[in-house]
Amino acid sequence: MTIHRTRAGLRAVLSLAAVALAAACGSGVFKQPTVALDSISVGGLGLTGGTLLVNVRIQNPNGFTLGADRVTYDLAVHTAPGDSAWSSIARGTYERPFRVGGGRTEVVQIPVEFSYAGAGGAGAALMRNGAFTYRARGSVLAHTPIGDREVPFYQDGTVTSMGGVVNR
Repeated sequence: MTIHRTRAGLRAVLSLAAVALAAACGSGVFKQPTVALDSISVGGLGLTGGTLLVNVRIQNPNGFTLGADRVTYDLAVHTAPGDSAWSSIARGTYERPFRVGGGRTEVVQIPVEFSYAGAGGAGAALMRNGAFTYRARGSVLAHTPIGDREVPFYQDGTVTSMGGVVNR
Protein backbone atom coordinates (compact mmCIF):
# COMPACT_ATOMS: atom_id res chain seq x y z
CA MET A 1 0.00 0.00 0.00
CA THR A 2 2.79 2.47 0.92
CA ILE A 3 4.76 1.60 -2.23
CA HIS A 4 1.69 2.22 -4.41
CA ARG A 5 1.10 5.66 -2.80
CA THR A 6 4.78 6.56 -3.15
CA ARG A 7 4.74 5.67 -6.86
CA ALA A 8 1.56 7.69 -7.43
CA GLY A 9 3.07 10.68 -5.59
CA LEU A 10 6.31 10.33 -7.55
CA ARG A 11 4.36 10.23 -10.84
CA ALA A 12 2.45 13.37 -9.86
CA VAL A 13 5.66 15.22 -8.94
CA LEU A 14 7.39 14.08 -12.17
CA SER A 15 4.36 15.15 -14.21
CA LEU A 16 4.38 18.61 -12.63
CA ALA A 17 8.14 18.87 -13.19
CA ALA A 18 7.72 17.87 -16.85
CA VAL A 19 5.02 20.51 -17.36
CA ALA A 20 7.15 23.19 -15.65
CA LEU A 21 10.20 22.20 -17.74
CA ALA A 22 8.18 22.29 -20.96
CA ALA A 23 6.81 25.73 -20.09
CA ALA A 24 10.29 27.04 -19.26
CA CYS A 25 11.78 25.61 -22.46
CA GLY A 26 8.88 26.90 -24.55
CA SER A 27 9.45 30.47 -23.43
CA GLY A 28 13.15 30.28 -24.35
CA VAL A 29 12.55 28.66 -27.73
CA PHE A 30 11.09 31.71 -29.47
CA LYS A 31 13.57 34.37 -30.58
CA GLN A 32 12.16 37.78 -31.44
CA PRO A 33 12.17 38.43 -35.23
CA THR A 34 13.63 41.72 -36.47
CA VAL A 35 11.28 44.01 -38.40
CA ALA A 36 12.81 46.96 -40.28
CA LEU A 37 11.84 49.38 -43.01
CA ASP A 38 13.85 48.51 -46.12
CA SER A 39 12.70 51.04 -48.75
CA ILE A 40 9.81 53.23 -49.83
CA SER A 41 8.69 54.05 -53.35
CA VAL A 42 5.66 55.79 -54.84
CA GLY A 43 3.12 53.31 -56.14
CA GLY A 44 0.67 55.84 -57.51
CA LEU A 45 -0.69 59.37 -57.17
CA GLY A 46 -4.25 60.64 -57.37
CA LEU A 47 -6.18 63.84 -56.84
CA THR A 48 -6.25 63.72 -53.03
CA GLY A 49 -3.37 61.41 -52.20
CA GLY A 50 -1.44 58.41 -53.27
CA THR A 51 0.01 55.03 -52.43
CA LEU A 52 3.45 54.35 -51.04
CA LEU A 53 4.97 50.90 -51.50
CA VAL A 54 6.68 50.24 -48.19
CA ASN A 55 9.10 47.32 -48.21
CA VAL A 56 9.47 45.78 -44.76
CA ARG A 57 12.36 43.40 -44.08
CA ILE A 58 11.55 40.62 -41.60
CA GLN A 59 14.40 38.49 -40.28
CA ASN A 60 13.44 35.23 -38.59
CA PRO A 61 16.23 33.96 -36.28
CA ASN A 62 14.21 30.89 -35.30
CA GLY A 63 14.69 27.37 -36.60
CA PHE A 64 11.07 27.19 -37.70
CA THR A 65 8.89 29.03 -40.22
CA LEU A 66 6.83 31.97 -39.00
CA GLY A 67 3.48 32.60 -40.59
CA ALA A 68 1.82 36.00 -40.31
CA ASP A 69 -1.39 37.51 -41.58
CA ARG A 70 -1.55 40.95 -40.00
CA VAL A 71 0.74 43.98 -39.85
CA THR A 72 -0.49 47.10 -38.10
CA TYR A 73 1.40 50.32 -38.76
CA ASP A 74 1.56 54.02 -38.06
CA LEU A 75 3.83 56.13 -40.27
CA ALA A 76 4.62 59.66 -39.13
CA VAL A 77 6.88 62.41 -40.47
CA HIS A 78 8.86 65.00 -38.57
CA THR A 79 7.13 68.25 -39.40
CA ALA A 80 9.85 70.88 -38.88
CA PRO A 81 13.60 70.95 -38.23
CA GLY A 82 14.42 71.46 -34.56
CA ASP A 83 10.80 70.71 -33.62
CA SER A 84 9.62 67.65 -31.69
CA ALA A 85 6.25 67.48 -33.50
CA TRP A 86 5.32 64.46 -35.61
CA SER A 87 2.46 64.25 -38.07
CA SER A 88 0.86 60.87 -38.81
CA ILE A 89 0.55 60.38 -42.56
CA ALA A 90 -0.80 56.83 -42.60
CA ARG A 91 -2.27 54.33 -40.16
CA GLY A 92 -3.67 51.00 -41.04
CA THR A 93 -3.63 47.24 -41.06
CA TYR A 94 -2.22 45.04 -43.80
CA GLU A 95 -4.06 41.71 -43.79
CA ARG A 96 -2.48 39.33 -46.26
CA PRO A 97 -0.77 36.09 -45.21
CA PHE A 98 2.98 35.68 -45.64
CA ARG A 99 5.67 33.33 -44.33
CA VAL A 100 9.28 33.74 -43.31
CA GLY A 101 11.30 30.51 -43.26
CA GLY A 102 13.47 29.54 -40.32
CA GLY A 103 16.79 31.41 -40.40
CA ARG A 104 15.65 33.45 -43.41
CA THR A 105 14.91 37.07 -44.22
CA GLU A 106 11.99 38.10 -46.41
CA VAL A 107 10.86 41.48 -47.72
CA VAL A 108 7.12 42.09 -47.58
CA GLN A 109 5.71 44.93 -49.67
CA ILE A 110 2.88 46.83 -47.99
CA PRO A 111 0.81 49.34 -49.97
CA VAL A 112 0.19 52.36 -47.73
CA GLU A 113 -2.38 54.96 -48.74
CA PHE A 114 -1.83 58.58 -47.73
CA SER A 115 -3.48 61.96 -48.26
CA TYR A 116 -1.64 65.04 -49.48
CA ALA A 117 -2.99 66.96 -46.51
CA GLY A 118 -1.39 64.52 -44.08
CA ALA A 119 1.87 64.26 -46.01
CA GLY A 120 2.37 68.02 -46.39
CA GLY A 121 5.27 68.15 -43.90
CA ALA A 122 7.09 65.34 -45.70
CA GLY A 123 6.58 67.00 -49.09
CA ALA A 124 7.86 70.34 -47.84
CA ALA A 125 10.93 68.71 -46.24
CA LEU A 126 11.58 66.71 -49.41
CA MET A 127 11.46 69.87 -51.54
CA ARG A 128 13.59 71.85 -49.05
CA ASN A 129 16.19 69.23 -48.08
CA GLY A 130 15.80 66.34 -50.53
CA ALA A 131 14.81 64.12 -47.59
CA PHE A 132 12.41 63.77 -44.67
CA THR A 133 12.58 62.11 -41.27
CA TYR A 134 10.06 59.36 -40.56
CA ARG A 135 8.94 57.22 -37.66
CA ALA A 136 7.34 53.80 -38.21
CA ARG A 137 5.78 51.74 -35.48
CA GLY A 138 3.37 48.88 -35.24
CA SER A 139 3.33 45.13 -34.87
CA VAL A 140 3.28 41.85 -36.77
CA LEU A 141 1.06 38.99 -35.61
CA ALA A 142 3.32 35.93 -36.00
CA HIS A 143 2.04 32.36 -35.85
CA THR A 144 4.60 29.96 -34.35
CA PRO A 145 4.53 26.27 -33.40
CA ILE A 146 4.27 27.41 -29.76
CA GLY A 147 1.41 29.88 -30.29
CA ASP A 148 0.74 33.35 -31.67
CA ARG A 149 3.11 36.19 -30.79
CA GLU A 150 2.66 39.92 -31.32
CA VAL A 151 6.02 41.23 -32.57
CA PRO A 152 6.26 45.00 -32.06
CA PHE A 153 8.49 47.26 -34.15
CA TYR A 154 9.62 50.84 -33.84
CA GLN A 155 12.04 52.57 -36.14
CA ASP A 156 12.94 56.03 -37.29
CA GLY A 157 15.16 57.23 -40.06
CA THR A 158 15.37 59.38 -43.17
CA VAL A 159 13.88 58.88 -46.62
CA THR A 160 15.68 60.57 -49.52
CA SER A 161 14.17 61.87 -52.75
CA MET A 162 15.65 58.85 -54.52
CA GLY A 163 13.59 56.47 -52.32
CA GLY A 164 16.56 55.49 -50.19
CA VAL A 165 16.02 54.78 -46.51
CA VAL A 166 18.59 55.48 -43.82
CA ASN A 167 17.52 53.76 -40.60
CA ARG A 168 18.66 54.87 -37.17
